[in-house]
Amino acid sequence: MINQKVCVIGDNCIDIYPESGKKYVGGNGINSAIALKRNGIDTGYVGIIGNDVEGELVIAALKNENIDCSRVSKLNKKTAWTKIELYKGDRVFVNESLGVQLKFDLIEEDYDYLSNFAFVHHTIFSNWPTAVSDGIESYYEKIENQIQRLHSNRVRVSVDFSEQFDEKLLASLKNFVDLGFFSRPELSPTELKEEFKKLYGYGFSVIVITMGAKGSAAFFGSDIITQPAIPTKVIDTLGVGDAFIGAFLSQWARKKKIKLALNFAANYAANTCLINGAF
Repeated sequence: MINQKVCVIGDNCIDIYPESGKKYVGGNGINSAIALKRNGIDTGYVGIIGNDVEGELVIAALKNENIDCSRVSKLNKKTAWTKIELYKGDRVFVNESLGVQLKFDLIEEDYDYLSNFAFVHHTIFSNWPTAVSDGIESYYEKIENQIQRLHSNRVRVSVDFSEQFDEKLLASLKNFVDLGFFSRPELSPTELKEEFKKLYGYGFSVIVITMGAKGSAAFFGSDIITQPAIPTKVIDTLGVGDAFIGAFLSQWARKKKIKLALNFAANYAANTCLINGAF
């Protein structure tokens, strides 16, 4: 049987909506892991929580989805949180506390665990607090060490780069990442072609670019494959990009064609717009 198991390395937090007073479990890593699991993939999650009520909410959400959280570490600090406001359904981040996320890193036991998976999805902003506390060079070094170690263990790696395009970081990861996800809502069709050309030079097997209301596109081999956004009522856009990534990965792990994976992910992301919170 083909190993289709996927593990997500990433951040988690509590998303707080001050206007309604509601709180939801969220974070890039958690959101993508849940999309993977809800689309039939055996999923694990590696992250860090605080020793508080909010941390227990994160664990409860993972267990409720039957996602393996045995490698979630806990420290005697506060779980990260983010405050969200909605403007016509579009989420806006207004404040945050990185909390225990400042201490996030992988240890030897994590790498042993991750070697059991066919794919590992890495959300590099899980390590972003390193740049805040120790500087950008430490951040680059941490990301490079983690992904090169995964690659050396013969685990296929996908990475959510979001809106980041740092030539030094991408160069350090050259040929170590199979699938790169990027967010570029501002690109025109001409700029999209140039962006793919530029990114392909960093050794990705597949590149996926999401463009918000403009849809998404992928570059695989020599062709650009485009997917329009699915029309939907927008209640809350929080976590929609993460949902797209998780849904895409659920198809990629099954070796589905890129065009079908893009369409599947677009539909799943559209449905995520219909709820409050990320899932």
